[in-house]
Amino acid sequence: MKIYTELIGAVRFWFLKRAEKGISRQKSLLGYSQIESIGIIYDASLEENYKQISILVKELIQDQKKVKTLGYFTQKKMPNHCFSQLTFEFCDKKCFLWNQKPGKQNVKDFINSNYDVLIDLTPSSFYHVKYLMALSKPQMRSGIYADKYVDLYDLMLQVDENNSLKQIIEHVFYYLKMINNDQKNE
Repeated sequence: MKIYTELIGAVRFWFLKRAEKGISRQKSLLGYSQIESIGIIYDASLEENYKQISILVKELIQDQKKVKTLGYFTQKKMPNHCFSQLTFEFCDKKCFLWNQKPGKQNVKDFINSNYDVLIDLTPSSFYHVKYLMALSKPQMRSGIYADKYVDLYDLMLQVDENNSLKQIIEHVFYYLKMINNDQKNE
């Protein structure tokens, strides 16, 4: 069984690398003040995560940022706390084809949107999300550090696996706010 799991993992990683090579994008390191639109992918399996993302979205909208989220859930059915809204979309593994490509229109639309920054708040085991990150074309990709995905992100944060989503969000935005390359100050 271990050999089968490793083989599937290798095939998934091959598809990811292949998808990433086919994407060209304009990379740029952006500070928080420069960001106008943000895409966020997160683990929607837990209601607490959904609540934290809802709070974050409200704060970002107050800062006049355009926000769109995609919650990935691992349950067989969409959890009761998840319901699609203007800024919230959801998906699971059934939304993807055998080769990891998005099969549902809402996932395709999310990835094809023009974000300044796309933030991945999911664990490294969410391989479908990593594939979505590889297909996306934002100016900057941010995510949690994992050796395997170093080439995928422009800004990676090394956080403790036991950190809550709230703590991870605080880290991400702390560092985004530290980046100060605002052209207006020159």
